[in-house]
Amino acid sequence: MATNEALSGLLLAGRYRLHQRRGAGGDGLVMDAIDEQLQRTVAVRVFEPEWAAARSAEQRFLAEAQAAASLVHPNINAVYDFGIDDFDGDKRPYLVLEYLSGGSLRDILDRGRLLSPSQALVVGLDACRGLDYIHRRGIIHRDLRPGTMVFGDDHRMRLVDLGVSRLRAEQTWADLSAVGIDAARYASPEQAQGLTPEDGSIDTASDIYSLCLVLIEAVTGQIPFAADSTVATLNARLDKLMPVSADFGPLASILERAGRPLAIDRFTAAEFGKALMQAAEKLPRPAPIPTAGNSLFADTTGGALRDVTELAADELEVDELVEARLPRAGAVDAGADESARTVVAAGAVAIAAANDSNHTTDIDSVEPPVFDQGDDNPHHARSWLLGMLVVVLALLAGGLVAYRVIVTKSYTVPDLAGIEMGVAENQIAENEWVVVVKTERSDEQAVGNVISSEPPAGSKLAVGKTFVLIVSDGPTLPKLVDVNGMTVDVATAKLAELKLGAPVASDAFNETVAVGQIVSWSVPAQPSLVTGMEVVQGTVIAIVVSKGPEPRVVPQLVGLDVEAAQAALVALRLTMAKTDDVFSDVPLGVVAQQSVAAGATVDRDGSVSIALSKGPDLVVMPNLSGLAFDAVQKALTDAGLVVGVVAGNTAGFLYGINVAGVPVVAAQQLPRGTSIDLSYY
Repeated sequence: MATNEALSGLLLAGRYRLHQRRGAGGDGLVMDAIDEQLQRTVAVRVFEPEWAAARSAEQRFLAEAQAAASLVHPNINAVYDFGIDDFDGDKRPYLVLEYLSGGSLRDILDRGRLLSPSQALVVGLDACRGLDYIHRRGIIHRDLRPGTMVFGDDHRMRLVDLGVSRLRAEQTWADLSAVGIDAARYASPEQAQGLTPEDGSIDTASDIYSLCLVLIEAVTGQIPFAADSTVATLNARLDKLMPVSADFGPLASILERAGRPLAIDRFTAAEFGKALMQAAEKLPRPAPIPTAGNSLFADTTGGALRDVTELAADELEVDELVEARLPRAGAVDAGADESARTVVAAGAVAIAAANDSNHTTDIDSVEPPVFDQGDDNPHHARSWLLGMLVVVLALLAGGLVAYRVIVTKSYTVPDLAGIEMGVAENQIAENEWVVVVKTERSDEQAVGNVISSEPPAGSKLAVGKTFVLIVSDGPTLPKLVDVNGMTVDVATAKLAELKLGAPVASDAFNETVAVGQIVSWSVPAQPSLVTGMEVVQGTVIAIVVSKGPEPRVVPQLVGLDVEAAQAALVALRLTMAKTDDVFSDVPLGVVAQQSVAAGATVDRDGSVSIALSKGPDLVVMPNLSGLAFDAVQKALTDAGLVVGVVAGNTAGFLYGINVAGVPVVAAQQLPRGTSIDLSYY
């Protein structure tokens, strides 16, 4: 990619003057620019050359850009212009975009800032409005994450990358093994399985799941199902319920549905937005979202913080619109009669005191009215009696009103353990509780069945209170243990204790691990897993068992001197032993014999014996002159020589003594065993 200096000042398409770079990514960079025709600040996204490397790629980009430019919505980053131009000698596509100065949700989180549930609701409503708009036009974002949710200076969130999200997603998800960890963290279960919109396996519900993950991260700082590797991150969300804390309050049940593993069970964008609006009236008014700007908490709208009521879903296709009002501080009517209020309060206390223990009251204590008894005037007495009668009637009437207002109805929590979650929710649907679903691992309850509840079965719970269903997320996940150094039997028993499968064993030579002990292990299905990581029960690991050191192939030692022979054996971790020197045709002092032939094998740390050469074994040719044939034979044999070919009459005269045709004479040295040929006449 061209440098900032190379692009700065470039006039693009005759009207867009590029300035400084704002950011960069794997597919290009974003530059600040001025539209010199309209005199406004814009952002220009410049893509890598491969986006226009072929005619088909150019046409595809231009088609996607045209579709994005046709989208006009307050929660969609506007595409003003697009094309393909020369950038510092390279042909590159570009998009001219609405300038957003507030930074992304990723920027907020990276600064260590988290959103309150109320703030997350505002962001979620903006996202739902934008998603509903594109979904109704057949567009799926497919790359919804904090980095693609960007704020303008009006604090309103826009969805970005609509012009390239489909092209990028097709590249990203073409090969699951090559998916980056950031994309995997916000993927839907459908994406994790390698499904695509092109084959009809992914629809708009995928964006809803991603938005659910984003909102949970925005409040907690943690991304559900995130793991150390892409494969583990993707697999962690398959058939799993979304873990939503009760701390989300009225948002908990909404996020639980938005994050269900089956796409058909999730909201549409319109339904999601409607549910958020209904929850808004139960949440406190949000503080300004800390978007990037001149001041981190600056309210650039002139002090008028956007209320959730501004976000009325005028563009959401819902059956009826719900006006979501944030609560305001209430006040008692200053003109109300104090004594009347006292009477009503006292009546409420009286009625509440007669109530059974299943009913509750918000009034802890009220002082009863005090009447003056110091005046004995009969008119005053009658007035006092009349006043008492009025008070009693007021007590009864006011108490009845107070009873109806302040008594909260309660229901007994049923025993839902072992019941499927949907069935359990139906059983308590009429109790008017705020149901929050939490998931835990359980070896006793099947996935999706209720483990327990909070409060537990048999408890009393008032309407409007939070009721937590704890649902099984499947069997507990054992953690992988390091079995290196164990024997196969010990490792098998340990794995069985953890509810893992029996290991599949192979063997290999090893220099350091004793025979029969495990050298290494792995999970064949997910080789990247290591000790301490969680796996499903029954997972089988592969183990390699040591056969001990590999036997050594003995080298050729004959002909080497002692030092060279010893060095060759030491290099193989073999030892050398010496035997008596021997006569040999090899030179004096070098290895003449070795106890193990070259090419044969010896166990590591084994020994090879050598014998050094004393040189050839020479004997002296005896004097055979005048000896009879029998005496000649004996003399040669005694000397260590051998009678060879005998020619002529042995009773005659010995005239020729030869070795291989060469005459020899008495006292000449010959190798022991030399064959002596004799000639007679």
